Amino acid sequence: MELFTIKGLKAGPTFLFHDQAPFVEVMKAVEDELARAKGFFRDSPVVLHFGSRLLNKDEWWRLKERLLDEGLLLRYAVATAQASRELLYKEGLPVRESLPAATPEQKPQQPATPAKGTNTLYLRKGLRGGEKGGFEGDVVVMGDGNQGGEILAGGDVVVVGTLRGLVHAGYPDNKEAVVVALNLTPLQLRIGPQIARGDDNQNHRRAPRPEIARVKDEGIMIEPYQGKL
Repeated sequence: MELFTIKGLKAGPTFLFHDQAPFVEVMKAVEDELARAKGFFRDSPVVLHFGSRLLNKDEWWRLKERLLDEGLLLRYAVATAQASRELLYKEGLPVRESLPAATPEQKPQQPATPAKGTNTLYLRKGLRGGEKGGFEGDVVVMGDGNQGGEILAGGDVVVVGTLRGLVHAGYPDNKEAVVVALNLTPLQLRIGPQIARGDDNQNHRRAPRPEIARVKDEGIMIEPYQGKL
């Protein structure tokens, strides 16, 4: 039974809370996950999905205080229980009965190869220096991964910008993971058990260009990104 999970949506991370488990157990799972993330979700707009959970005011205040302390931006909540919707609405949080269905233009294109079975964290911001965090699935960063920042992902890492910090895709031993960036100049790059550093020859080039890093022949190879994984 998963007490608390995070799924990536186009609007930002969606926090899903088990709607039947005791609140104290759910809150403990939230604390553990946020501690593990180490500020990775700071300044991210998040959706809170409570399902049929009946929230009381004390529970909501405790949860809200913890999320705000983490620097999260509360976008809206999803709740099917009328009492919970009324409480959240009175507390000033927009509430919906369900997640909005994606329009055809919003639906992501399906990959040519089967999905790895992992979730995706979609961050609508760059990663600042000093920010560190991890996610069990794939990570997409819409911005730069600045020096001093660190990305730890169980799956692929895609940076729509310049990647200067530390990145570890395929943690801990997934050699099939890849790292893609518009400008791939990390201080340190890891994929599964393999490691490459920023002074490796493959990072020396005249002009920035989209590149992909993957494991080949027991080492990390960086090559021009041709629009497919």
